[in-house]
Amino acid sequence: MGWDNLASNQTISFTNLADAVALGYFIQKAAIPDSNEQITKADADAKVYLDTSYSPFANKASNQLVVKSNLRPISYAYTIYYEEACYYDGFYIEGGAANATAACSNTLSITLYSPSSTFQNGMKLFYNAECDFMWYGDDGGCGQYYKTNIGGGNNKYTFTYAGSNSVVGNLTACPVACTCFILYNNEDSIDISISFYDCQSGLVCNICPAGGAIYLCIQDGQHTNYSVHAGTGCTGYTPSYTLQSLGGSCTDSSGCL
Repeated sequence: MGWDNLASNQTISFTNLADAVALGYFIQKAAIPDSNEQITKADADAKVYLDTSYSPFANKASNQLVVKSNLRPISYAYTIYYEEACYYDGFYIEGGAANATAACSNTLSITLYSPSSTFQNGMKLFYNAECDFMWYGDDGGCGQYYKTNIGGGNNKYTFTYAGSNSVVGNLTACPVACTCFILYNNEDSIDISISFYDCQSGLVCNICPAGGAIYLCIQDGQHTNYSVHAGTGCTGYTPSYTLQSLGGSCTDSSGCL
């Protein structure tokens, strides 16, 4: 019997647990044998990543059999951007864009959850933190391209999700728009450093020599998200400096010279 066909109060075999992993409900921790042997609390904890503080699970003895409703994955929240509300099967769901280029401009958002701690191809998304209500994705036929942000800054990625039986696929970085700046070190005797969102590398720390200047290519939307410090480690006090926008687009600082 598959995981989806188990009642909430039924005990679980190793084979059932392997099916739950294959369907995306849990992340595997160790190899799961192909066996109809019913699993204990200790077995479940050894084979998949679980929320061990969840009281129906935590209150079991390690050698007690567990039932389906005792298991809850550790889940992680992700903000997903969609294009429009899409009418499907009597209610509205999150409709994606028609292609990856259009999806980079998606603005409507919803918080979804996954047992996967890293946003990646092949992962399942769920409406709830318990990860038992699968996200519908493009079941409405509006468009299957969505957007998320990975790693902070302006690191936007598009992906496809073609329906509730689907998984994240075609994860692709959106083009990043960036602008040229120049940093002047007004201190004649010390080097200074700036922490900022570089167009290519994301959050970085660059050094500007005493009395000198350096060009920067900063991600749009991150122009005010920087800090300048005395010394070379981006941790000292704030020195005297001038940061000036040069305008124009760039992909790296060499394009600002």
